[in-house]
Order: sequence, then structure tokens, then C-alpha cells
Amino acid sequence: MSLTCIPIVKPLRITRQIYFGLVMMLGVFVYSPAQAQELDGAALEELALRGTWVAEYRAMGIWSWNEDKTVCYRIGDTEGECYDTGSWVINENVICYELTWVSPGYRKDCFTAQALGDGRYETIYYGTAMTSTFFYFKVLE
Repeated sequence: MSLTCIPIVKPLRITRQIYFGLVMMLGVFVYSPAQAQELDGAALEELALRGTWVAEYRAMGIWSWNEDKTVCYRIGDTEGECYDTGSWVINENVICYELTWVSPGYRKDCFTAQALGDGRYETIYYGTAMTSTFFYFKVLE
């Protein structure tokens, strides 16, 4: 009897593994688009002008985007003098900034942004070989 049970158990185990894998893949495809939605240019500009962006990881800074297309980059405090200043522009759904003197690797960059829900946003590097997160933030209005 044990010889007849072995062939029955193995196919069931494989079937369960395949089924579990398919369910997980389907969950990723269904969950991902609902979790994050990339902003278009108009929504990105509205978000930039709505208030100060405070990065969740404070070392990524505090960003104030102004209507005159200048940006104030702070570290630590949301008020007071800017650590550095620069300019910004939006092309389609990409915001690009250039600071004045901060380190060359951080002085100039472009990114897209997407809403994550609960007032959180994610910025994603644009124009690089690999898609990766720049920083997560909330807006102080």
C-alpha cells in the first residue's frame, strides 16, 4: 500500500507548489498597481507647490519647491536658512533639480514621484540604468 501512496503524494505536492507560486505571482501583479501610482506632470507640480517635502530618512533632506522654480534644500529643520539652493523644472512627469554647491554626486538629478497612500510618496531616479528609489517623503502643508 505504501508503494501506491508515494506516486499520489508527490504529484499533489508539486501541484500545491505550482498553485502557491501562481497565487503569489497573481498577488504581486494585482497588488502592485494599486499600491503605487506615478504622478503626471500637473500632479507633480501641484505636489511640489503644495508644501515642504520632508524625507522619511532625514539625511535625504527637506525640500521646498517655489513657484519661481527655485528650490531650497535643508537638512534637519523645516525652517531657517537653506543648506543649498538651486532651480527645478518639470518635463512631462519628471522633475529635475540642480543645486548650487552641494557634492557633485548629489547636486543635479531627475526623478518621478508616485503616491503610496496615507500621505506618503516615493521618488524614483529617472534616466539611470536601474530603477531605484531616491527617497520617501510626506508633505508639510
